[in-house]
Amino acid sequence: MPYTLKDLGAVFRNTMYDTICGGDGSLPPSKDSFVTWCSPGLPYTERDFDFAATGLGTAKDAEGEKAMLQNAFNFAMQVDFIPDPKACYSNDKQQGVYRNEAGIRLSELYGEILRFSKVVDNELTDEQKAKLEKFRGLLRTTRTVKDIVTDEEKQVTEDGPMLAAYKQKQQEYITQQLAYNNKRVAAQAASGPEGKAAVMDWSNNAQLYLMQVQAASDAWASGGYKEDVEKINAYIQQVTQRSMLLWKQQLDSYYKDALVNATAAGERFYYTTLAPGDFASAPGWTSYHMDHAMLDTTSHDESTSWSAGGGVNFGFWSVEGGVHSESKTHDTTMTVDKFSLDFDMTQVQIIRPWFYPEFFVNRGWTLRPGEGWMFDQMPSDGATPPNGLFVGYPMQMLFVRNVRITSSAFSEAYHQYSSEVGANASVGWGPFTLSGDYNHKESGDHYHSESDGATITVPGMQVIAFLNHLLGKTPDPLPELKPEDFT
Repeated sequence: MPYTLKDLGAVFRNTMYDTICGGDGSLPPSKDSFVTWCSPGLPYTERDFDFAATGLGTAKDAEGEKAMLQNAFNFAMQVDFIPDPKACYSNDKQQGVYRNEAGIRLSELYGEILRFSKVVDNELTDEQKAKLEKFRGLLRTTRTVKDIVTDEEKQVTEDGPMLAAYKQKQQEYITQQLAYNNKRVAAQAASGPEGKAAVMDWSNNAQLYLMQVQAASDAWASGGYKEDVEKINAYIQQVTQRSMLLWKQQLDSYYKDALVNATAAGERFYYTTLAPGDFASAPGWTSYHMDHAMLDTTSHDESTSWSAGGGVNFGFWSVEGGVHSESKTHDTTMTVDKFSLDFDMTQVQIIRPWFYPEFFVNRGWTLRPGEGWMFDQMPSDGATPPNGLFVGYPMQMLFVRNVRITSSAFSEAYHQYSSEVGANASVGWGPFTLSGDYNHKESGDHYHSESDGATITVPGMQVIAFLNHLLGKTPDPLPELKPEDFT
């Protein structure tokens, strides 16, 4: 029986959404997350993340350090966006962020909020001030580095050892949770002879997969300072709702200290990295499989949540590079007799040492239109779906590698479509990039697929989605606070 690309895309979207955002009675889904799909994916190489694996300043020579700085700049720009819950991260937006043509960046708007927010200022005791300073020192640390461009020394703020351990163990928990969800969803969507193995695997090993999640959670608590970090954040939030002035000054210092000079003239960026930094070569990648037989069990299981769509047209070809195609033969109604999709995936955390999202949930601050805040909207109204200038932020990235699509009809259509739009165009399908130049064009790298006539293999890794955190209503000052309480 033939299946349309639209139906196959819907199956993929639903199973992947359940894998990265869904849950069951043992692992309930998060209520404050939504997915932004890439259209198409963002290709990277392992060397692009050398700066995250070893840190800036660790290269053997000046050329290596310049390359690290450039890659750090490229990455920071790529993730410096405010997600739209009703749209995908498309070609124009990807290029727009990099070229600073996509409006206000996350880093810029966060700086504006810090600058123009009015905070409550009731005098704290000396004991409370000392405790706050101690806790801040446990979560953040500063070190002196030499600017490779100006040769001047400057202070750089980074996650402290306690917070770094917390995020490392948190990431290990997320990895096990992703594997658990993937196994569960694969069993639920399985059908036919091909799906028997997934059903039997879940039937026999579900408890073992859950034990791995629980073990990761225990390791997070025992070796990742989970309780300590959360208690510290709770104390900071409680105390600073009485007086946020000192805290805001410290956050402003973190923000300014994170500004780094890239090697190109005039390029400055807020240092951003990943955890774990060596994810590209580390174990923990999870295998994903989807085939046409799953259509019968999942095609009608459409999610009604606003967060499931993400704006990307799953099943449709995409092209960029100044090329426009109006082909009527390669759309979502195209049918294929057999189809399977396989890849490895992993989730990694985006680390911004200068960004403190706890500020947003604190209820001791506000913004006043006309008093520095000159935008026509507040950051977020907290609605469902939310509206505003800063409704959430990208928190995690879903990387895939070694994408393999097995379908003679799909392979033939891909090659025909590629020939129509030209060899220099970047061609994608749904959230995947199949061929084309990297987004950071100065690398000179080319991303391409290989085909034997029945199977398309895309080596290398790419980002296909961002998992974002919702902020809720922002700002949302305590109702008992009066206008004169803010300064």
